[in-house]
Amino acid sequence: MNSIASQGLSVSPATQIGFGRRAGFGLGDFGINIFWNMTNLFAMFFYTDVAGLPNFMAGLVIFGAMLWDAVTDPLVGLLADRTRTRLGRFRPYLFLGAIPLGLSFMFMFRTGNLELGALALYAFATQIIFRTFYTVVSVPYGSLSARMTKDPNERSALAVYRMVFATTAGILIAAFTRDGAAVLGGGDLKLGFERLAMVYAALGAAAVLACAVFTREPDIDQNEPSAALRDQARMMRQNSAFWIVFATTVIGGIGSTIAGKAMLYYLKYNLNAEHLFGVVMFSITLMVMFCVPIWGFLSRRIGKRAVWACGASISAITTALLFFNPVETALVVTLILIFGAIGSSASYVSVWSTLPDTVEYGEWKTGVRSESLVFGAIAFAQKLSLGVATLFSGFLLDAFGYVANQEQTPQALMGLKLMISVIPFMAAITCLVLILNYKLDQARHREIVRDIELRESHSDSQ
Repeated sequence: MNSIASQGLSVSPATQIGFGRRAGFGLGDFGINIFWNMTNLFAMFFYTDVAGLPNFMAGLVIFGAMLWDAVTDPLVGLLADRTRTRLGRFRPYLFLGAIPLGLSFMFMFRTGNLELGALALYAFATQIIFRTFYTVVSVPYGSLSARMTKDPNERSALAVYRMVFATTAGILIAAFTRDGAAVLGGGDLKLGFERLAMVYAALGAAAVLACAVFTREPDIDQNEPSAALRDQARMMRQNSAFWIVFATTVIGGIGSTIAGKAMLYYLKYNLNAEHLFGVVMFSITLMVMFCVPIWGFLSRRIGKRAVWACGASISAITTALLFFNPVETALVVTLILIFGAIGSSASYVSVWSTLPDTVEYGEWKTGVRSESLVFGAIAFAQKLSLGVATLFSGFLLDAFGYVANQEQTPQALMGLKLMISVIPFMAAITCLVLILNYKLDQARHREIVRDIELRESHSDSQ
């Protein structure tokens, strides 16, 4: 971790949080991303190829559960915004939600030997419970970065730390899940996934609890009034900077999620290399981890928007290469995906360092500040992209004629290729257009923060 600070991400002593709290904050994303990556990469595969749900039904289960997020994400954001404790606004939710989150995750991958109808209901119910506790933890956690500091460079440093820990979780999930389930289950994938989920649940919950212990929030006025709902709604409506981040999160997330879900199928059926899935995903996430500090450094030099645009451009080039690739071997595809990871890391750093800035932008525009509502909305954006992409993936698999654990038709094989290339390419190009219209750079953000501080000092002197 010390190498991160050496990449030029240190800030002035007046605003610097310190290594321990940066690392503690990042550790929270390690736990959250154990749950997120496992769900994102393997829930669809688990439901279709292990538990036995039909393709479209599996997608419908995940999409239906996502609709529940439309209720819980803003609700938890509003509750957190009104929370006043000696621990702060957001840390209490990490303490309260960590263990229930781990337990609900464990039961999501414990389906037993249920008949199809009961299996679908059980999958839907456990998805709902898991997503509820995921929201209870992830929305307050994300809001911490805006609460801990207003310094844009320090926020970039926090984004780097959280992404290093997040990609560490990604490496763990990608490298060990498929083979680990086979080993722990003695060849029985259903039993293996059940046992592995127990291990991941313990790791994820422990990391979230550690984050709650090692982070700190500024002291708050216990009598500070919360903004009225109509004022918060007005702030969100007028926060154009936030809506660009929201749109890129949804559109980019749909493209990358469809590609990510199809990749396991593509390796298994197009390349006959299912056994290499862990190696491929390990290579990708390792490259992300390597590039995150570099992009964090470049964010200070050339700006967050430029880094963000670079990420979208590299993603577009990567997906185009996957479609036009004349040598469809596991090695060549892996090399292309590793190149794409360079772009993915730029996008990750940019989104999570830019999003806190939109809190001040909304406050500057309307006089209303709400970290938790902004981060609750972006949490919903992530889940919206996951739900829509999963539903769409199930539909596409059926449309292309995919049949689990059977030799696939040429049409199905081409469909899997389109899912990892053309669809995410269109998403990347759309995101690039949105990013180029994002105007809230570091210089503008500093002006906005100074203007807010002047308003507050003038108000105090009245």
